[in-house]
Amino acid sequence: MYLFEYQAKALMREWGIPVLEGAVATSEQRALDAARELGEGPWAVKAQTHAGGRAKGRVAGKEDLSGIEFNDTVLEVGRTAASMLGARLVTPQTMRKGETINAVYIEPEIKSSVQLFVAILIDGECGHPVCLASVSGGSQVERDVFDDPKSLVRVNLGARDKIDAAPGLEIASQLGLRATVKDGFAQLIQQLHALFMACDLSLIEINPLAIRDNDSLVALDARLAVDDNALFRQPRLAALASRMEVSKAEGLAAKHGFNFIQLDGDIGTFSSGAGLAMATLDVISHLGGRPANFLDVPPVLEVSRVKEAFLLVLSDPKLRCLLVNVFGAGIMRCDTIADGLLLAHLEEPVTVPLVMRLAGTNAPLAVSRLERSGLSIQFVSDLASGAAAAVDRGAAPAPLTTPESITGRLTRWLFGSRAGPGS
Repeated sequence: MYLFEYQAKALMREWGIPVLEGAVATSEQRALDAARELGEGPWAVKAQTHAGGRAKGRVAGKEDLSGIEFNDTVLEVGRTAASMLGARLVTPQTMRKGETINAVYIEPEIKSSVQLFVAILIDGECGHPVCLASVSGGSQVERDVFDDPKSLVRVNLGARDKIDAAPGLEIASQLGLRATVKDGFAQLIQQLHALFMACDLSLIEINPLAIRDNDSLVALDARLAVDDNALFRQPRLAALASRMEVSKAEGLAAKHGFNFIQLDGDIGTFSSGAGLAMATLDVISHLGGRPANFLDVPPVLEVSRVKEAFLLVLSDPKLRCLLVNVFGAGIMRCDTIADGLLLAHLEEPVTVPLVMRLAGTNAPLAVSRLERSGLSIQFVSDLASGAAAAVDRGAAPAPLTTPESITGRLTRWLFGSRAGPGS
């Protein structure tokens, strides 16, 4: 679960991490009042979305407006907020339609000659928190690290609940920070690590971290993600989950016990198991198609839950085709899938073509029932042929991207494929 910037900074402030005073606004009037309360300008007006790359993004229909704007007057702050609120911000990390801006965050503009990139995340190999840092903070960090991979410092923080100043001092030395900054930087790393561990975070990303002329540090931006599996012991953070980030469809899916994420394509997917669902999306995308959703129906006996899953996917008005990819072994039987689809059809007639791969328990029985239903179904024997058939029935291909933090992309590139940013 990602926190919005204003939520992340409020939490960081509680842990003694230096951030600027700011105010969140959901209306033009509140933005005007916030600017006056914060003192003399200039001010930064920042769209509150979960996707990064806001400075490089553009507000839909207002190509001269980015997701982070700097204004010199109170009236300009109000006009900027009014233009952002309710609009959609499209960035390199969003899907084509972007994310709706329901709030803006206003804080003083701070200029600094030295800006760092700092992040803490879990190392997937060792399972320990690691710290990534670079002196190339800001919007160009990915390109700078790509040009000079050694500029990204990586230090393992170990499995300890608390760390001393040593890791921070090591990072500061590798970054070449001046001596007057090192102690403050080491303390900051300790504070970030304490917050990371206490709040069950999966990511802390500060970009940029400014070093001011008086050698003080201040986080100008913040991106925090909480481990979803730990939310049961973080009720306060769980309560911060914004209702605006959860669609009606995703809420309905959670109610019935399956996992659903809405995407912006036109090929619906229905799979039994998260791994199979991801593979289905990968193959569709590889063939040039655009998945409309991620849907993982766990092994269930209740036909009613399967019916609700089908109704949810089929309710998408953009749908051109539905690909069902099921390996029904054990509890999840193929005839359960077939019966759920038929019940859904009785409630809301299916009008889009169906491509179905059914393998496993009671597959012949399921196919027999569906063949007698009168539905337009193309049965296939494997995922590759099913995805190809679905793509043929879909609309023209277009790229599909998903939000990802700078940290995630840098880590994946440097310690994974080494393909380079944007490749």
